[in-house]
Amino acid sequence: MDFSYQGYKATDKYFAADKPDKAIAYIHMKAGSWFNNYMENNLIYKIKMSWEAYHGAYYLDGHKITYGGDQGELVNLPINHYRNIAQIMLNMVTANRPAFQARSTNLDAKSEVQTNLANGLLEYYMREKRLESTFKKAVEFAVVLGSAFIKLGWNATSGKIYDYIEPEEKINPTTGEENKPYPIYEGDATFDLLSPYDIIFDTSKAEWSKQQWVLIRTFQNKYDLAAKYPEYADKILKLKTKSDMDSKRFFLYPYDETTDVPVYEFMHKPSEALPEGRYLYYIDDEIILGDTVLPFKELPVYRITPSDFLGTPFGYTPMFDLLAPQSAINSLYSTILTNQNAFGVQNILNPRGNDVQVHQIGGGLNFIEYNAQFGKPEPLNLTYTPPEVFNFINMLEKAMETTSGMNSVVRGNPDAALKSGNALALVQSQALQFISGLQQSYIQLIEDVGTGLINILRDFAMVPRIAAIVGINNRSKMAEFTGDDLSTVNRVLIDVGNALSQTTAGRVQMAEQMLQMKIIDSPEKYIEVMNTGKLTALDGGQNNELLLIRSENEHLMSGDYLVQGIFSDKHSLHIREHRTVLADPKLRHEDPELIQRVSAHIQEHVSLLQNTDPNILAIFGENPLAPPGGTPAAPGTMAPEMPQMPAEMPGANPNAQLPQPAKPAVAPQGSTAFELPLTSGR
Repeated sequence: MDFSYQGYKATDKYFAADKPDKAIAYIHMKAGSWFNNYMENNLIYKIKMSWEAYHGAYYLDGHKITYGGDQGELVNLPINHYRNIAQIMLNMVTANRPAFQARSTNLDAKSEVQTNLANGLLEYYMREKRLESTFKKAVEFAVVLGSAFIKLGWNATSGKIYDYIEPEEKINPTTGEENKPYPIYEGDATFDLLSPYDIIFDTSKAEWSKQQWVLIRTFQNKYDLAAKYPEYADKILKLKTKSDMDSKRFFLYPYDETTDVPVYEFMHKPSEALPEGRYLYYIDDEIILGDTVLPFKELPVYRITPSDFLGTPFGYTPMFDLLAPQSAINSLYSTILTNQNAFGVQNILNPRGNDVQVHQIGGGLNFIEYNAQFGKPEPLNLTYTPPEVFNFINMLEKAMETTSGMNSVVRGNPDAALKSGNALALVQSQALQFISGLQQSYIQLIEDVGTGLINILRDFAMVPRIAAIVGINNRSKMAEFTGDDLSTVNRVLIDVGNALSQTTAGRVQMAEQMLQMKIIDSPEKYIEVMNTGKLTALDGGQNNELLLIRSENEHLMSGDYLVQGIFSDKHSLHIREHRTVLADPKLRHEDPELIQRVSAHIQEHVSLLQNTDPNILAIFGENPLAPPGGTPAAPGTMAPEMPQMPAEMPGANPNAQLPQPAKPAVAPQGSTAFELPLTSGR
């Protein structure tokens, strides 16, 4: 179809590659078509009704009893199952805190260090920059509104001033004033949560992953914009504010006044027709604040949705299916209360002529005589409600649970027939399976945002920045980094936390099993596992040791660094891992000195096992080795002085002899003093 807008035809030239004013005109034509489709398909009304139901906006005010009808005779009583089910769905998806696992292109020690830095930075943004709460809010939007989006960006003027750039011209030729130095800031990544109302995309693409462009709307203070872009100040100050756009908003207070105006960002990914992509930042076709190539490697906009409208990129949530039964439940509860409210105060039928007066039946313990020929007073019971009404309410509640997958067990009101723990666990697992699509979308969102965040930091963090990151042992520390320190990280994966570790009983069970398997070797680690449910306390030291060995192997292969062992190394592990360097026949052939370097370093660990005090080795879990021609030193003996490293590395001379360990010197009888050797002397 040939779209036209003020004489501009889309077939003349690809709209995203056209002049800014023409491109913006076509984009807004597409935006108008997008909103028209949204309204004609009733999707925009579904979203608004779902938002109102989630917040209890029934009968104008769903948080108190209201009255309707011509004379206020109807009593309105909403019972909001809708929000309860949505909240359970939200909590089930976000209950387990995700754990980032950065991946690198290589497996060398440098890449390992960079992935640890990336993991720490991601934890920093989750904790300090409240990215975790943004993820949770995105899930809430997706449950209620059908979809949500997170947009990443880079704010070049945030953070501390790192340096100043002196202007090329000292004096401004226009104003005659002195040009001040231009500040260089640290900058920082930004992330914004977008509702389905705030993003427009190509509805002809059936899959979100195939989208080539997006149009994003945010709101900013028009006075701030006028100050930042003085060349457009007059036009900006005349713009309509958000208060004038109530049709595009969820809710509007009667006296809600704001100075915010809509600002648009158009982003097009690189393609054959647009090799470098495009980024347009504007208010309208006359106020264009920026026009450049796309500064990101991909569209930095990521979506979460429980499912899709088939054949479209629009999100669908099972909460849409609960709107009708929720309205029916509210109507039935209101019917019951209306009847009880109107006739709850009992009326009395009294036959004429039975001689009973009104004052005689007031109060209690009255002696009343009446003429039995005309009958006695009787109550008029109009409060009766047919049982079918109550049964139908139960049916609707069950239908809402079945439709949403949130059964009675996860809602905390299990059926009486479910008595055993196994039965309850089975029913609860069915609810988890039902929302697996949302769970998968949630994990995909975190992975994509995490990867995008690392990419942005790598591309834009040009000056050294300091962040309080989390180390391997989950202890916060300050680290300085630049984008180059993340050069090898190419992907972020998510390991969703174990549900067992989220409960006290589960943590106790994990700690006790580890204690029995001798994985835990100290009371402190046992207590830490019980308190946190995390296993990093158990493998932090092991990870550090393996990282050290990997780095040493790289230096042994290159020969550019003197590898040195110390008494506290895990010698047996070092020996086993260092020998793998010699398992590559190509390296042996290309570097004959490699054998000498590796053998010398392995002998260094052997010497330390022979000469370090056995008491110290026992603490480290190492078994002492007997020196050549002797037996291992007895506990309490003094470690001998280690041989000095020759001036020339053994690898430099193929005929060089490896250093031989000295014989142990025995401490005086009764003495328990010993001196710890810091190194083997190399």
